[in-house]
Amino acid sequence: MLDTQDPVTSGNDPERMEDGSFSMILDHEAEFNISRLENAMLSTTYPALRTALSEHLEDASKKKPVKN
Repeated sequence: MLDTQDPVTSGNDPERMEDGSFSMILDHEAEFNISRLENAMLSTTYPALRTALSEHLEDASKKKPVKN
């Protein structure tokens, strides 16, 4: 979490950055609202987790099965 002067993210969805990370900028009032902060953090990390899991499963499905 960082302080910024950048404009607030429009809508409730995080923005995907050029490097593949996700970002959400909240208004100043959200800084004092634990529910809004928690929701923003969960909303921002969920797409990153889904992307990482998807990439892992895609890579794993390309591997040959290990024989016992």
